[in-house]
Amino acid sequence: MKTHQVGLLAYKHWLNDLRSSETRLLVIATLLAALSMSMISSFSDRLSRTMHYRASELIAGDLTLHSTRAFAPEYAEQAKSFGLDVSQAMGFSTMAFANDQLQLIRVRSVQDNYPLKGYNQVANGFYADERTQVELISQAPEPGTVWAEERILQKLRVNIGDSIEIGDAVFTIDRILQQDADRSGSLFSPFGQLLMSYSDVPKTGVVNEGSRIFYKQYFTGDEAQLSQFVDWLKPQLSKADRLAGIEESQNNVGNALQKAQQYLSLASLISVLLAAVAIALCAKRYSERHYNTAALFRCLGASSAQVRNLFIYKLVFTALVGAVLGATLGFALHFILLETVADILPKDLMPARLLPVLISLVCAALVLILIALAPILNLNQVSPVRVLRRELAPQSIKANVFFVLAVVIMLALAYLLSGSIWLSVIFVVGLAVLLLVYGVLSTLLLNALVKVQKYLPNFMTVGLTQLSRHQYYARSQVAAFAFIFTSVALIWLVRGDLFDDWQQQVPADTPNHFAINIFPESKDDYAAALDDKGLAYSEFYPMVRGRLSHINGVNVSELFPDDTGPNAIRRELNLTWNSQLTQDETLVEGSWFNGQSVDQNGISLEAQLAKRLNVKLGDKVTFNIAGRDIVTTVENLREVKWENIRPNFYVVFADGVLNAFHHTYINSFYLPPNDSRWLIEMNQRFKAITIIEIDQILKQVREILAQTSVAVEAILALVLVCAMVLMFATLLSTLSLRKHEAALYRTFGASEGMIRSRIRSEYITLALVASILAIASFEAISLTLYVFIFDVSWRAHVSLWLGIPVLALTSILISGFWANRDVLKASPRQLLQDIA
Repeated sequence: MKTHQVGLLAYKHWLNDLRSSETRLLVIATLLAALSMSMISSFSDRLSRTMHYRASELIAGDLTLHSTRAFAPEYAEQAKSFGLDVSQAMGFSTMAFANDQLQLIRVRSVQDNYPLKGYNQVANGFYADERTQVELISQAPEPGTVWAEERILQKLRVNIGDSIEIGDAVFTIDRILQQDADRSGSLFSPFGQLLMSYSDVPKTGVVNEGSRIFYKQYFTGDEAQLSQFVDWLKPQLSKADRLAGIEESQNNVGNALQKAQQYLSLASLISVLLAAVAIALCAKRYSERHYNTAALFRCLGASSAQVRNLFIYKLVFTALVGAVLGATLGFALHFILLETVADILPKDLMPARLLPVLISLVCAALVLILIALAPILNLNQVSPVRVLRRELAPQSIKANVFFVLAVVIMLALAYLLSGSIWLSVIFVVGLAVLLLVYGVLSTLLLNALVKVQKYLPNFMTVGLTQLSRHQYYARSQVAAFAFIFTSVALIWLVRGDLFDDWQQQVPADTPNHFAINIFPESKDDYAAALDDKGLAYSEFYPMVRGRLSHINGVNVSELFPDDTGPNAIRRELNLTWNSQLTQDETLVEGSWFNGQSVDQNGISLEAQLAKRLNVKLGDKVTFNIAGRDIVTTVENLREVKWENIRPNFYVVFADGVLNAFHHTYINSFYLPPNDSRWLIEMNQRFKAITIIEIDQILKQVREILAQTSVAVEAILALVLVCAMVLMFATLLSTLSLRKHEAALYRTFGASEGMIRSRIRSEYITLALVASILAIASFEAISLTLYVFIFDVSWRAHVSLWLGIPVLALTSILISGFWANRDVLKASPRQLLQDIA
């Protein structure tokens, strides 16, 4: 036969095969894989893009470019040619003058179209004034006017409408700036911030050649435009330029988004792996059912290659139909899902894309073909003699190549879904190892139970007898069910422990005010005022300003020429001292300070900063503090949870090294809403203390977390449904065996009740064995996820040691009896006809 004739014959036989349960199961398994991937990928793609879009409002754009040098005009021109919106800002420090008062301030001059995203929060009065009205506006100050933070007005004794001098120019204070749209800077600067128009900078006369200026450009556009621009821009950047998105600009929101993407990809991976397990079980049974068909083709003159091609064509037809239908259905269902939870989702969702659908289609088809190809290729090894001697099975070909190829493809697909090579390796390689371990342990466990079955209840003895009769299928089902219940437990884990731990980073009583410039002589009185008000507040952290100047005796300007080093060497740092670690810090290297630390000027460095500076334990780091050089010794490295909105520091000194230097304190506290009158009293009583309100930042971070929570809950609920459906498909894969046994039992006079009892005993035993393996593997996987992926503390989940067996017993018994409803009610003749 010619190739097209083989293809046409394969198509006709494939249509006929659709009447068999095995072919339908393969189509259904592929359809479910594509459906779950398409629905989950489309849903998570839109949500993650929307969350990223909303989070980018915190940095006033999708992409930012920082530099200590003026940007080349080509940057903005090229960005506009790609269709991007561009805005620019300039930052510098200078003195402001009013009412015979001088105050050092930070000026940010912004162009008229600033911000490209988000808003500036301004007010028409002081924060503590009950008559003050707050506005959220997406515009810059008008030329000739400025928006200044409240602390600047207090220091200069001016109000809205008054004049303020900056350099050679006089400006009118138009509004009080409560929050800049770009919130990527430090909240704890001792200087107030002032916003002015970009066009007003020249007339101030304070920016000249050699001035210390920070430049920033903002870009917004769609993903394709941004990607094209970044590809063009990166080769043009100098060492002084730094490109950053939301992940790099905001530690708290960036970490939240990174974990959100990990959670969503976890759900997608589980759905793919569940489908792969079901396909593997169905493919083996499918090939065994077609031994006779392959032998008949050989008797009719078909060559081994033609038989092979015929079944490969049929496999491709199955893959295409299942994948196309599943991907299309999944794309349609994701709209229904979005409509169902529309009330709690952001209203400005990003538009749907076809890319996740196409990826899901290809993934599902490849999963089926690669996993099912090895057993299908066995069919061209069938001997024609099998027509007369059905006990002859084909010699199994070595499936190692296909297994390795399937693992590689699954690894690539997992990387596409998650974007994390570590997460992909853990889940794909972990799945292969888990299934292998499940197979070995299930055999050992079943054999051990058989040896002690006389001590077990009668129902387990009957169940073990049933499982021992078909050990291959028993091992396969135990492995499949153990994986399913492990996945369900992981779903509970993500929604329960991990996500709750993440949400607790910004609980309802998270400090929403920071107080800086607390002088030592005012600290006790200020703490007493907080106590009298009954407010919860953090400890008081001393702060000394200092600049990192040398590492091991070498000037940092020589180690990092052209501003290539981290920001920590380009600005003064807030230094502190402490005698113990805070709740947001974890020691990762070295030991905490001891009695000799003060003599050695011991310090503790934040681990990521130490890595960027290439500093190790024992290195000498010099800080210039108040004109004095202090040579310190790095005694330990810490990890800091920057996403927790509390005072944290890059450098911590041993208690006793900096105490003699002039210092102030910083602390945080939670003030209930609508209690602003108390702030007026505090401002009048402690005039030197500056209180910073961050309610809007907390509100926006909580909104992002809430949206992520909805996404995780909805997607993981879908995976749970897929797990249940695929569990039913796994039970159907042994339906023919149960029909055969039931036919024999019914022929010899067994009642429906007896058959039901034996099936129940088998499923109960199967559920208990699978539960034991699932609990063990779940705890091992959860430990890995906690420690290496999500970076939270781990504990054993004792409640699941009871929950998993209960879930396994309930779901397997319900699904099993529904799958076997025909077996229990059909006559022996009908059962034998179905088997034939």
